[in-house]
Amino acid sequence: MTASSDLPYPPFELADRVIKLPSDDLNGYIHYELQGSDTRDQLVGMLPDGYSFEGRSLLDFGCGAGRTLRHFHDEAGSARVVGCDIDQRSIDWLNTNLCPPLEAVRSEVDPPLAFEDASFDFIWAISVFTHLSDNSVPWLLELRRLLKPDGLLMASYMGEHNSEDTAGEPWDEDRVGMNVLRHSQDWDLGGPMVLMSDWWVEEHWGRAFDILDRKPCGGQTWTLMRKKEGEITPEELISPGEDPREFKALHHNIKQLQREIDELKAWNESRKPGASLKRGIRRRLPGGTRKN
Repeated sequence: MTASSDLPYPPFELADRVIKLPSDDLNGYIHYELQGSDTRDQLVGMLPDGYSFEGRSLLDFGCGAGRTLRHFHDEAGSARVVGCDIDQRSIDWLNTNLCPPLEAVRSEVDPPLAFEDASFDFIWAISVFTHLSDNSVPWLLELRRLLKPDGLLMASYMGEHNSEDTAGEPWDEDRVGMNVLRHSQDWDLGGPMVLMSDWWVEEHWGRAFDILDRKPCGGQTWTLMRKKEGEITPEELISPGEDPREFKALHHNIKQLQREIDELKAWNESRKPGASLKRGIRRRLPGGTRKN
C-alpha cells in the first residue's frame, strides 16, 4: 500500500490554485494532504454500503493537480482512476508524476470530453458547478453521458451556506433558483459564482438523475445522484417548471446583476482622474442631490 504522503507533491502554486493554503510549504502541504484525505473520506461515506471500487472506473472532474485524486492511487491498481481539469499545467504535472497508475486528461471550456459513452461507474465534481454559468447544463449532461447505466455522480453546489459571502444578502431560498453572480469575474479571482437552492436542484437536476443523498460539506451542498434511463436535452433540463419560485428567482437574479453593474460603474468612476474632486462636488450640490 502506498500512502499519499509517499507520493510527489505538486509545485506550491499548483497545490494552492484551488483552495488557499498557508503560505509556508510545510504547513501548506500538511493542509493539502489533509484536505485531500478528508474529501476522499467524505466521498466514500456517501456511496452505498458495501460499494467496491475494484474493477470500476472513476472520474474526478475538476481534479486540479490531484489533491483528491492522489488518495485513490492504490485503487488504481484494480480500477481505472482518471482526473480531468482545464488547467494544462496541472494535467502535465499529473501525467509526469502520478500517471500511471492514475490517468489525467485536459478538458476544454465546453464539452465534450474525449471518452466514449458509459465510460465511468462513479464521477465526482467538487466546486465545479459552483462556477459554471452558460455551460453548466451542457456539462451536467456530458457527465451523465459518460456514466454507465445506474452510474453515480456526486456534484456539489453553493447555496444556503454561501449567500452572505457571495451575494452579500441573507439566504432566502424562495428567491434563488440557479442565480449566477460575478458573471465576468476573472478565473484567477474565482470566476463566476453560482448559487442554487435545493428545490431548484431537485426540479432540474432531478429530471436527469435520481437524487439519493444530500449533505452539507466544506461550506457547500454535496449531492449524490444516480443516472436515470432515457434521453434529455439541455432545453428540457433547464426549462422552468410550474413552481412560481422559478420566476421569482429569475427576477431576483436580474436585480442582483443590476446591483453588480452599478457597483462596477461606481468603481470605474472612482478610478478616473479627478474622481475625488467630482465626488466632493456632488456631495455639495444644493438640496443634497447628486448630479447624474
